[in-house]
Amino acid sequence: MTKKMISWLACMAVFLFTQYSCVHDEIYSSSDPDSKEYRSKSLWKEDEKYIKKVMKIYNEHEKDIKKSSGIPDWDYAMSMGKYDESFMAVPIVENGKVVNTLVCGRFDSKVYFRYENSESNNSFFQGIMFGKYTRYKTGPENNVNSYTQKGIVCITNSISMWYPNNESNPDAGGHWETNYYTNCYSFLDYSSPGWEDNGGGGYDYGDGGDGNNDPNNPDNQNPCEKTRNIVNNPQVKDSLNSLRNYAQNASKKTERGFQQLKSGTLVSGNVNGNNQMYFGIGSSSLGTVHTHQPGTIGIFAPQDIVTFLHIVREQDANDLGNAYSGTVSSVGTYFISFTGTASDLPPAMTDAEEAIYVNNLVIDYIDFTKLLLKKRRKRF
Repeated sequence: MTKKMISWLACMAVFLFTQYSCVHDEIYSSSDPDSKEYRSKSLWKEDEKYIKKVMKIYNEHEKDIKKSSGIPDWDYAMSMGKYDESFMAVPIVENGKVVNTLVCGRFDSKVYFRYENSESNNSFFQGIMFGKYTRYKTGPENNVNSYTQKGIVCITNSISMWYPNNESNPDAGGHWETNYYTNCYSFLDYSSPGWEDNGGGGYDYGDGGDGNNDPNNPDNQNPCEKTRNIVNNPQVKDSLNSLRNYAQNASKKTERGFQQLKSGTLVSGNVNGNNQMYFGIGSSSLGTVHTHQPGTIGIFAPQDIVTFLHIVREQDANDLGNAYSGTVSSVGTYFISFTGTASDLPPAMTDAEEAIYVNNLVIDYIDFTKLLLKKRRKRF
């Protein structure tokens, strides 16, 4: 009987040890930052579909993406209130401490990665993962598109945690500590070289949710981004620099400029007898830039607006926003673009109608300028 009891106890010991080992291994696996398994430990609801797909992309391209020591702890990855497969942040852990955060943003069908190097965002994850708090309160997740700065997305999140003054006596009082996660990013952040230098990106995501817009897709660019692309074109940039130098010369009274064709070719404009630039706008026209010499108004003259509308009318109905016009003067460089539709364009005019229209604009401008000067004199 004693032998049977010892044998039974030995079997139970082996069984219990096996069960403990299995449970221990499972806990270790789910808390190990390098584990390939994903079990969300976030205190919020997360976009787990996006997190799992980004995790897969990272594991496949870790050699190219990784720019920091430490390991992503995917169990604590958070989409910060966004559920359209567009954004997430994951803490980077080394020796039991959050040393960085890796953010993963998707624009159209591409995923981009970047290390934030933000102490406050590190503290946000550090408290959640390793803080010895006994209770917590989560703040509302907030992600907002700023329409005053088109294309900017700002994300905030917060958590307040109660830390006992005496860990062995939780009822002896304590204090609240609040940590915040904040991230504001734009389309240009993803497309600029600096983004790539601090992480990695441009990895195929495949089909998914709405996400953000690809900054490299001209259809998704706002007017300022399109203008920036125009002036950064090497050929246009060189010509602009030449015009800037010319516009600074007070002895030069004749305007100078160029027209860009849809093919990309730049063609010099001609000056008529009234010292006005003539470009010969046609179906191949894309944009024009010319100087306003010292002593004249630096911004667009009424005739410049009329010429610009001619350029817009020569674009395809779906590409009206590609047209542009620019002026270069000693006081600055100005560009305009068209953001409306074909129905927003005023009807085309004959040469005689244009002359009357421009003359009326000049009169209105003079009257308005006089009114402003009169009000300014009264003020002072």
